[in-house]
Amino acid sequence: MFLAMTERRNPPLIEAAIDLHRSGAIEPDTYVVDLDAVDHNAAALAATAARHGVQLWFVAKQYGRNPLITATVAQHLPMAAAIDHREAAALLDAGARLGNLGHLVQVPRRRLPGLLAERPAYVTAADRQNLEAIAAAARGLGRVQPALLKIRGAAESTFPGQDGGFELDEVAGVLEYAARLDGVRVAGATGFPCLSFDPVAGRPRPTGTLRRVLAASATMRETGLDPVLSLPSHTSVSTIPQIERLGGTVGEPGHALTGTTPEHAVDAGLTERPALVYVSEVAQLGSAPSVFGGGFYSRGRARGLLVATDSGLRRATLHDTPAGSIDYYRRFDWAGDGTAARVGDTAVMAFRTQIFVTRSRVAVVSGIASGRLRLEGVFDALGSRVG
Repeated sequence: MFLAMTERRNPPLIEAAIDLHRSGAIEPDTYVVDLDAVDHNAAALAATAARHGVQLWFVAKQYGRNPLITATVAQHLPMAAAIDHREAAALLDAGARLGNLGHLVQVPRRRLPGLLAERPAYVTAADRQNLEAIAAAARGLGRVQPALLKIRGAAESTFPGQDGGFELDEVAGVLEYAARLDGVRVAGATGFPCLSFDPVAGRPRPTGTLRRVLAASATMRETGLDPVLSLPSHTSVSTIPQIERLGGTVGEPGHALTGTTPEHAVDAGLTERPALVYVSEVAQLGSAPSVFGGGFYSRGRARGLLVATDSGLRRATLHDTPAGSIDYYRRFDWAGDGTAARVGDTAVMAFRTQIFVTRSRVAVVSGIASGRLRLEGVFDALGSRVG
């Protein structure tokens, strides 16, 4: 999905990945992240958000909750949106502050007291019982926790496994009910995804879920509340002005940090630079040419493949994988003639990631652009250092 753009905009990253694998510094099934490019991207996001009066809470799951990356991003964007309670702990350990908890995954009740003690700016509730649990945990700490209501998304824009939230006709009643709860204060609303890439238009566009969130915010304003509105998905330098125009107060950049939103695959003029590639190696040839797997994500749209042979680079195309397959290998077909390949040759790809659901390694590197490559560390898919 992003290989051609990475070749065009950050070719030294591909060269560095090949060198690291060939030297034995990294194994197959390793993501290589250009820390300097991430730093550039985070700084650009922060500057754009400041100009438009939009706050940003960054997301870490797609890069494996890596502490070096989180610390770099937090220099520019100090607050994060933790996808689940374990991500919250990883973000805190790396020095980030919590902007929001509980949006995509509600916080388990027994984890609420410990996490609320870290004073997150907001916690998102998807139903009344979760709102009650937030209130009870906050009361136990002697504080009032600001909360956002998750608005149930429109069916056509909600991803599997991410459903839930308040219906629009519930909002007024929930606001009245919450006003009687000690320990919690409803401060606004959110939903997911509020923006989504339109491949026909070639740019991100508002979704039906956004319309529902805006309708909920109108109900909130009728009660005198000036709501915080977090409008996540596809937050990037190019969409921050759109978030402002739509009335959003918060965006949640994730893939923009590594230059891997869908828009980055088609527009070479975007501010954020490609900062991530995936490295494997040829596992078998013969009747089923394949590379080792372990890091493929079902919605990653991985297609292009570069194989570094002894005589140069050779291109190939990855097969799609059926839902029932296990990520042992990924089959490929050669794209035309080229130099002979051998088992063990380096394979480089670039596609949409959710590293935290893989068994991959993450190699963080710096100095690529200056020609002074430095391997800062190797980590597992959940951010623990392994090398």
